[in-house]
Amino acid sequence: MSGHDQFQEVSTQEQDLSRVAHWFVILTSLLLFYYAIDSPSYDWDMLGYSAAAVSLENADVNYVHGYVYGELKEYVTEEQFKILTEGVYRGVMLDDADAFNQQIPFYKIRILVVLLIFTLVKCGVNIFQAIHIISAVFTCTGILFFYFAYKKVIHPIFWVVLPLFIIGFQVINVAQGISADSLAFFWVGLLCFAFMHAYWKAFFLLLAISVMVRTDMIIFVALFTSYFILLRPRLRISAAICAVVSVGIYLAINKFTGNFGWGTVFYYVFVSGMKATHPVEYSSVGVSIGQYMSAVISNSKSFLNKPSVLLFELSAFLQFIIFWLSQKKISPAWNTLINIFKNPVLVLTLLSVGYFLLHYILFPAVWFRFFVGPYMVAGLGLLSIMTALIKKIDRDRGGP
Repeated sequence: MSGHDQFQEVSTQEQDLSRVAHWFVILTSLLLFYYAIDSPSYDWDMLGYSAAAVSLENADVNYVHGYVYGELKEYVTEEQFKILTEGVYRGVMLDDADAFNQQIPFYKIRILVVLLIFTLVKCGVNIFQAIHIISAVFTCTGILFFYFAYKKVIHPIFWVVLPLFIIGFQVINVAQGISADSLAFFWVGLLCFAFMHAYWKAFFLLLAISVMVRTDMIIFVALFTSYFILLRPRLRISAAICAVVSVGIYLAINKFTGNFGWGTVFYYVFVSGMKATHPVEYSSVGVSIGQYMSAVISNSKSFLNKPSVLLFELSAFLQFIIFWLSQKKISPAWNTLINIFKNPVLVLTLLSVGYFLLHYILFPAVWFRFFVGPYMVAGLGLLSIMTALIKKIDRDRGGP
């Protein structure tokens, strides 16, 4: 067989594999959607998000409280209602309308998902069903955007591990859950797609408004814009404008929603043990250095004992090691370091690791729901670097 014929045969095989991978990813996404809708999880957050949506139209304390708990009683079983209303904190939320409404700013700052819930309710969808639909739809659509972002740089056969990532990175839990994290996962997929295809106008627009999805995505804004300002001169102005616009949106959201701020959230989660029921009363308490360091140190063990975090760390570490070793023989160390910042896959992984670390410094909790997007970036980045290594080995051997 001639070299030309052999090349055509390999090319045809890759095209066939690409088609199989394409439909495999779509089928996986659809199955995840069905599973998420069929087996939704219930968490107290569903009350917080629904209250935030209701308050957009009617902010009356008693109305919001009565509406949310009335709808909850109709939506869940008697046993589930009991679980969601028992205990010291949840009991106070059920009995005290003022305390319940003080929780709303914690959820209302995820303004985009709150607006989506509000819109679906206006279309006649039950408010809790609306939240489940949003979680399932955006998680599954996010998977497709991740696929199209990395499709050209990952060998088709490697997409067979996608279900393992969905389970290992706990993406499946986000699809079933009640939070803005599904939309954040989707948004990171969108950003990766625009970044990998160099759709810069779309990328900077998406990045600027990402704080409307979750305000902590301001960390991504800071990291990405710093990267462009420092290393991509042609896009510095766009990055600078994006940063200014994003900060403006961030401040506007905090003012509109009456957000209590970092100190109040930190006190609620790490000092009160998520039992403080009236945020207004402790919003001016502040956080001491001792309280902060205690939370950082006590939660640092999560870096070693959470499977999703370990998988993330391993995926990120291996891809940089593989890339470094593959470049070592042909390029000095400094050039290899420069090449890392020229490789879009490695840049996305590096910024995702940066997001993870900065997020932990600001809010020392390694809850998977904050990081499913960065986790997926690291996992797919590893598959991409492995693909590049295989192609390099084939070239070195004189393959087609």
